[in-house]
Amino acid sequence: MNTLSSKVVAITGAGNGIGRALALECAARGANLALSDIKEDALQETAQLVKRFGVKCATHIVDVAKRDQVDAWAKAAAAELGGVDVIINNAGVALLDTLEDVPYEEFRWVFDILYWGVVHGTRAFLPLVRQRKGVVVNVGSIHSFIAAPNNGPYCAAKSAVRGFCDALREEVRADGVSVLLVMPGGIKTEIVRNSKVRKFINANASQEDVHRAHNAASLTSPEQAARIILNAVESRKSRVLVGIDAVFYDGLTRLMPSLAHRIYAWGARKMAVQQ
Repeated sequence: MNTLSSKVVAITGAGNGIGRALALECAARGANLALSDIKEDALQETAQLVKRFGVKCATHIVDVAKRDQVDAWAKAAAAELGGVDVIINNAGVALLDTLEDVPYEEFRWVFDILYWGVVHGTRAFLPLVRQRKGVVVNVGSIHSFIAAPNNGPYCAAKSAVRGFCDALREEVRADGVSVLLVMPGGIKTEIVRNSKVRKFINANASQEDVHRAHNAASLTSPEQAARIILNAVESRKSRVLVGIDAVFYDGLTRLMPSLAHRIYAWGARKMAVQQ
């Protein structure tokens, strides 16, 4: 896939952050779009921004945790846009708590969106993508290989996404379908501000404190992330690290895994200190 021009790209979580940036960058490259999000206002804002590029854009309110909604969206996208070349499973959430104390229902909530949302999107769109020998893109995280204390459910779900992608890639390779695993580092988004928070490592820190610290430490904008991801799609890469911090920790975990985890945990605790 040398170019996304005239291709059809479906994106979950398109209402803000990386999802919105992906939608705009796809449109700038001439792709038609099937966009979904659980928040209608945010999704329509993205659709309005896309309009200036003159591409087709179909929007649907979808909860990726609900398989029937994702299946219905895939059928509607194919009918409205004539097929789908790329599915980007991007929708995400975060929950801050300890693994010892997080309620089981909250743990399941994280997995329902971060892991099962990826599974639902992949399975619903794979027959369409296979028809066009296209690309399945699943947004994972560096937290599939580097621990984030106080964010254990997220780490576990993203690790499951990584395993799912690696197995899927080998199953569909012979069909001409590419599977891209995206592993972002820190991205300047609203994810911390929008997170469910039950407990911080530092009990004196506020959610806004941690949000500001996270974005101050994040070196990559959503727009930069979108360009890196879509360049990888067009190059049919199997894996892409997003951000210099992602590259750094990927290398460090290979060389000195124990030290890498301690360094990252130290940074996370420093971030949780009230600013």
